[in-house]
Amino acid sequence: TKEPLLRYHSDTANHLVRIPELKLWYLYVRPSIRPSGMQGGMGMLPEGVRHTGRRLTMSTSPDLKIWSMPRTVLYPDERDEPDYDQVRVFRRHGVFIAMYAQMAQEKGEGENQVYLATSRDGIHWERTWDREPFIPRGPAGSFDHGQVQQGTAPPLELGEEMLIYYHASPFGQREWYSEASVGVARMRKDRFIGQWAGEQTGYLLTRQFVVEGSKLVLNCTALPGNYQTPADGIRVAIIEAPDYETKETMWEKAVPGYSLEDCDNIITDNTAHTVTWKGKSDLSAFKGKALYLRFQMKKAGLYSFQIAR
Repeated sequence: TKEPLLRYHSDTANHLVRIPELKLWYLYVRPSIRPSGMQGGMGMLPEGVRHTGRRLTMSTSPDLKIWSMPRTVLYPDERDEPDYDQVRVFRRHGVFIAMYAQMAQEKGEGENQVYLATSRDGIHWERTWDREPFIPRGPAGSFDHGQVQQGTAPPLELGEEMLIYYHASPFGQREWYSEASVGVARMRKDRFIGQWAGEQTGYLLTRQFVVEGSKLVLNCTALPGNYQTPADGIRVAIIEAPDYETKETMWEKAVPGYSLEDCDNIITDNTAHTVTWKGKSDLSAFKGKALYLRFQMKKAGLYSFQIAR
């Protein structure tokens, strides 16, 4: 057909994400009003409202014919550059991940680098607290010193690695056509964001969840080095959900046999490490029960956990 899916222009690379459980398509675009950060087609928006220009909106459709009005779902705040120049959204293990390029236009020459945001529903987004770039620009003189913008495809799996292709240029967008190339960033599988503990022991307590699998699998790094101590690495406890009927359950209480002391210490660099407690890994007895997990970490990083079937 010669008829377009949607008569719409938003000054960016629009893209679709299929949501099979809702039988919907999500179309991520820029807004139809001031999509390029311009005012009336000429000149930049005034300071204080610049973030209302280049932002991320989405429209939904059940059939690629009837579309909802695009709604704003992600826009720069006071910790960002006021332009989200490009955004790519994809799903990974049910989580929506947005790789978005911030453009330094007010205090730069239109340089870009890539950041991460995550969402459970594709509508409400969270950004990393430190706002460190996910794929930063290269050093002065490098092929990607001026621009790093994610490609249109999601990351590609290659064994234990993931490859992320990106547009690169030694110059910012003020010299858009001067020189351009393609770069590739590599990372271990699914290590988009991690929580780390250094020389001081740290703890993480999960939200309450219902167990649906039979073993706990971690994507983690715990390699303290030659002078490791018994306190180094990662240990996990399974915590009972409180019933508030007895005094003991008002406080944190590990399931017998699944305490931090029972957990076999985890010293590994593994994208799928099965946790054991005195050699036991089977969690089938907990299926259907509400529990918490408590992690103890030192000189270690945790990227994800999964109760695998």
